[in-house]
Amino acid sequence: MEELTRIERDDLRKRKEILETALAIFASNGFHSTTMALISKASQYPLGTIYKYFPGKKEMYHDLVINRVHDLGQILFEISQNQEMTVCDKLKASLFAQADFYKTNRDVVRIYISERNNIDAVNMPKLNEKVNKLHEKMVRLFKDMFEQGVAQAEFKSYPSQDMATLFSDIAHSAAWASLFRDEDEIEMKERLSLIFDMFTNGILK
Repeated sequence: MEELTRIERDDLRKRKEILETALAIFASNGFHSTTMALISKASQYPLGTIYKYFPGKKEMYHDLVINRVHDLGQILFEISQNQEMTVCDKLKASLFAQADFYKTNRDVVRIYISERNNIDAVNMPKLNEKVNKLHEKMVRLFKDMFEQGVAQAEFKSYPSQDMATLFSDIAHSAAWASLFRDEDEIEMKERLSLIFDMFTNGILK
């Protein structure tokens, strides 16, 4: 891979700073009340410079969301490829990783989930389609794990697609709840461990 030039590194830095500023304003004002002028003022970059990197706030929002979804997908993929972990350990690590990712990227997650219907359906339907496709890839990762667990007699032979979909929904709900709970990292892991235990072992005596 060729090393970036100084100008290319400078462009990446500016673009990142503009995006992070836009994120802060989206989080405080909401998508519809955010303007390019507000982003320009807060970032201390002239409007001309901002338009050099982004045609508008829709493109900023798009990149903020898609970049984060890609990042989460990569984290889950790396967990799925870990040869030193059992399938059960991979699933539990995925649950922990998703909750930690949501907390680390709380502003992007909250903006996207809370405003998804209002923004995507009208202004950016293609974004919703992209996110759904990336989500399907994550579910397929879980499906592969469950198939491996069934093959190794670690799991009951339930349909792997159903197990993967259910687990993905649980992981999202548990991670989303982390954004509204007053809990430290230890308390969060204890809660997630309990949820994982209920999923894997059931609640019946």
